[in-house]
Amino acid sequence: MKLLILPLLVAGVSAGEWTTRVFSGPDGQGDYLDVTDYVPDLLAANFDNVIESVQQTGMWMYYENTDYNLQSGRVYWVHGIDIAVNFPSDYIDMCSSLRFAGSPYYVNEDSWTVYEGTAFSGSEYYGNYDSATFENLAGKVSSLILTGVSPWTIYSRENFLGESLCVFPNTDHDTGADGSVLDFGIFPDMSALNISDNSIYSVQKGCWSKVVVTTSKLKVDGRLKNGAWGHIDL
Repeated sequence: MKLLILPLLVAGVSAGEWTTRVFSGPDGQGDYLDVTDYVPDLLAANFDNVIESVQQTGMWMYYENTDYNLQSGRVYWVHGIDIAVNFPSDYIDMCSSLRFAGSPYYVNEDSWTVYEGTAFSGSEYYGNYDSATFENLAGKVSSLILTGVSPWTIYSRENFLGESLCVFPNTDHDTGADGSVLDFGIFPDMSALNISDNSIYSVQKGCWSKVVVTTSKLKVDGRLKNGAWGHIDL
């Protein structure tokens, strides 16, 4: 499990097959940058505030400010399998940092990531198995992304205690041309789970609660069989 306390990166983490090629022009034109890892400041890569289109696999979030909107700002997200997307006019040339959600090693591995801010901003805590605590993010969770096919049970106290809620990664499902799939549960704030902000303290793999979240697809700017894309208004 990795804990990211910004602006530091975890050394050696690789996105595996989860990659994005970002372009300075629409329709995959202009200069481009291949990214396979978190980038907290695109200025260091000479690609700050120039992204207009992307071609990618996985779920990637594109933030207006450095350090994944540690300072509040806009976010544009794209998920899919070999999907190409043009950013809308309000979101072109705005990205200063970016990162992916999910396992850094296996596409569609069962995993969870909790974020300190709404819209997947700020510090994160990631895991692919039970976690009795979120350590520095305990009681500070404002958004959540699940990947894979397994449900997870979240708890209002550490050590799998308190009130519980079963959550499935079933808000989004992508199918690639080769038959590969990606599954997500995307919750940009805690109201999407009908719980209070900053109320998650631990998580356990499987459905161990009588209360199951009823979810609906995330509002998007566009959706295809192999992915979707959009912005989050909170």
